[in-house]
Amino acid sequence: MRNEELLQSILDAYDSLPYPEEFLAEYDIMECLSEQKGVCTFLVQNAEGKDCVAKCYEKKVWGIAKNGILETLDHQGLPKHIANYENEDTIVTVREYIEGVPLGRMAKEKDLSEQEIVQICIRLCDILEYLHHRKEPVIHRDIKPQNIIVRPDGSIALIDFDIARVFRSENEADTMFFGTVAYAPPEQYGYSQTDCRTDIYSFGIVLRWLLTGSTKENQNIKVYRPLAKIIRKCTAFSPKERYSDISQVKKELLAANPRSQRLHAALLSLCGIAAAAILIFAGVKIYQKVTYTPFTKEAIPAYLSDEERATDAVSYMKEKYGTSMFEEMGEYATVGDLRRALIDLYGLDRDYVNGMNDGIPRESDAFFLPWEWDNEQHVDREPMIYAAVKVHEPSIVEDWSSIKDDNGYYPGLRVAVAFAEKTGITTGMNRPSDLTKGEMALVFANADRVFEAAKEKDDR
Repeated sequence: MRNEELLQSILDAYDSLPYPEEFLAEYDIMECLSEQKGVCTFLVQNAEGKDCVAKCYEKKVWGIAKNGILETLDHQGLPKHIANYENEDTIVTVREYIEGVPLGRMAKEKDLSEQEIVQICIRLCDILEYLHHRKEPVIHRDIKPQNIIVRPDGSIALIDFDIARVFRSENEADTMFFGTVAYAPPEQYGYSQTDCRTDIYSFGIVLRWLLTGSTKENQNIKVYRPLAKIIRKCTAFSPKERYSDISQVKKELLAANPRSQRLHAALLSLCGIAAAAILIFAGVKIYQKVTYTPFTKEAIPAYLSDEERATDAVSYMKEKYGTSMFEEMGEYATVGDLRRALIDLYGLDRDYVNGMNDGIPRESDAFFLPWEWDNEQHVDREPMIYAAVKVHEPSIVEDWSSIKDDNGYYPGLRVAVAFAEKTGITTGMNRPSDLTKGEMALVFANADRVFEAAKEKDDR
């Protein structure tokens, strides 16, 4: 059936249910977007030709009063409420039309990478933070891929607040089931009152579906372990066992994959460059102090460019270890290259280097790297520094006593970077992510020189 015929058949079926006259006077119905018992969703157009979405509810079927929650909300990730219309039989709500593609369709048409999925879910966390952290928290109660719109610029919007509710602590239970079965938590069937953890449950199901293509757990599909842990906690049967706040979910998503923090790292790098420029204006003495390194007389001079430093480091590593693995200086360095260097150049046990943890990052005698990374993943600056420090002195990354706060970064990595910046291992290293083999050689060479200089000093 053509769209025009479908639209007319729907309108004919509702002849006995007249829409409010004010609504019909102000909007032209362009297309039926969906239909279910007692409610139709239309794409409508106002007198200025602007597209909007109108939901028309049959009062006898729904038995609900007008849901005014959307009228109180103002966030770029939510559609703007426009107007309400009502007569004896029908309620019509009109909202902004969000240009874009439903996440469910996008995920089926495009093979989303793990990184893209994490970024989408972090943006969804931002929207839920706004809803849940209001004075009276708003619970959406129907979070699913079809209700998440991905705009052309990559931002997302959460739509369909038909069954949303305001959480009030004095209520003991919801009176009836609403929502989509596959994504709804047990309490949404009437076992207890829905609260913010209801949306967190549905969020976990959405994350599982994006990663595996299924809303149900499947032991045969392997999921990156930190993300699998997040899904398990989000979707626990008992609300008490779930995350209590969506901010906790966002924090663990950021920590689960360090590469998702590249923008943050780049901003920190820019701030560091700006701070360095200010220090230069303070005079040569200050500059010398902040760039001090305990390198021996064989150390590379301070006035070399970063490219020249990398070239020198490749030569140093070749002369010292007899290796040619860094000679393709411009190629991206992978975790496989890093593991090979630790085994072939520094003599670490192969099983120890290739071992992987089974949960959140941690130090262990069973594996060298605290993260579960595959060999094809590119290497970022901070994990590279961590490896270069640990291969010489593991006790440095294991001592977290200098850290007084918890900012979401792995503590051992933060300690290693602080040590490297203090001792000069970071000299010439400015790129925050996707290091080249030349830059990998530079970090290793700098670390070798620092620890050899320290050893010479101790021997004297």
